[in-house]
Amino acid sequence: MGRIDEQDFDEKRLARRQRRKKSQLIAFIILIITVVLIVGIGAFGIYSIKKAVNAKKAEKEEAAAAASSENQEVVIETPQESVPEPEEMTDGDVLEEIVNSCVSELTLEDKVAGLFMVSPEQFTGVATVVKAGSSTQDALSKYAVGGLYYSAKNIKSVDQITEMIKNTSDMSKYPIFTAVSEDGSENGAITASIGGIETGEINNSDTAYNAGTSIGAALFGYGFNFCFAPDLDISENGKYGTEMESVADIAVSMTSALHDSGVTACTYRFPVSGDTKSAAVANEISKEELTTTIYVAYQRAIGDGQVGAVMMSNVSLPTITGDNTPASLSKVMITDELRGMLGYDGLVVTAPLNEAAITENYTSAEAAVNAINAGADIIFLPDNFEEAYQGVLDAVNSGAITEDRINESIKRIYRLKYANKIDEIK
Repeated sequence: MGRIDEQDFDEKRLARRQRRKKSQLIAFIILIITVVLIVGIGAFGIYSIKKAVNAKKAEKEEAAAAASSENQEVVIETPQESVPEPEEMTDGDVLEEIVNSCVSELTLEDKVAGLFMVSPEQFTGVATVVKAGSSTQDALSKYAVGGLYYSAKNIKSVDQITEMIKNTSDMSKYPIFTAVSEDGSENGAITASIGGIETGEINNSDTAYNAGTSIGAALFGYGFNFCFAPDLDISENGKYGTEMESVADIAVSMTSALHDSGVTACTYRFPVSGDTKSAAVANEISKEELTTTIYVAYQRAIGDGQVGAVMMSNVSLPTITGDNTPASLSKVMITDELRGMLGYDGLVVTAPLNEAAITENYTSAEAAVNAINAGADIIFLPDNFEEAYQGVLDAVNSGAITEDRINESIKRIYRLKYANKIDEIK
């Protein structure tokens, strides 16, 4: 092959080589571009997926937050679904709960017996009772009376009366009134028997409170918890004067002192006193005169809130009631006047139902039944206790007295018996 031919061959081979290199370069560049595109597209895809996932997550979080917000708003809008903390019971609430619980457990027989306050002699049949022995235990087991009333003949010494009252209280199934009449005068049961109570002259509120404190301390120490005092009689020589306010102030001070000593004060006799032991007595006093004199004194005394009980009188007031019914048995005097007009809702005690003003015209059963229907709570000293008790029980069983009426009185009695024990019970 000639030189020219060889040269031409070399040039062609060089040209092919250059074209091949160029093709390789172009292929490499295309490869690089393709890889870059693939990487870019992949990165963009991953970014898009992450963005979509994050957006979805954000939507879920917003929905959850919204739902939580809605739930919170529902709780706020319905506070009635929350449970309130219980309120602390007042003393009045506690007392009512105790009374209702006690009364609900009583039999009818015990309820009826609980309306009576009798002497130890009436109760046991013993001529003079000076100790609480088997006769007292037997009587209390048969009749759960509401109270026992002691007179001077039952009181011989401090130790004797203290022991008798303690033993009597221990024998009773239920709390019992241990009552006495004591105002510091010579007529007082303790003063007349063993003395020992210094009261001094009672002529104003201060001396009355001091006297009441001395009386209350002595009674409480002996075990008495119920005292018939003070007397709210404001009559003078059969006529009613204008000193009713001072008499009422003295009564308020004495009842407050007795109450502070732990003794229930029972003021007497409403509305007027009279010698009803030996015969019936009628008083022609008018309603106007009562309203401007005696009622003023009673309203002042009972309005203070320390009078635990009011004893009725056995005097009849025909001008007011329209008949000769003794006040103790009169619905007009108890329910209409004392409770209605004067607003008294405490314990009402009859005068002694063994007085001639009662026994001349009523049997023991009739007197007791009439007193309960009139609004009295405690039947005091019936002429024949067993007859009176059976009469009331029969009246309830026959419907002449409703059991609700019995419950009304027994609740008043238990409120008074437990009133001073609230703090101890709580």
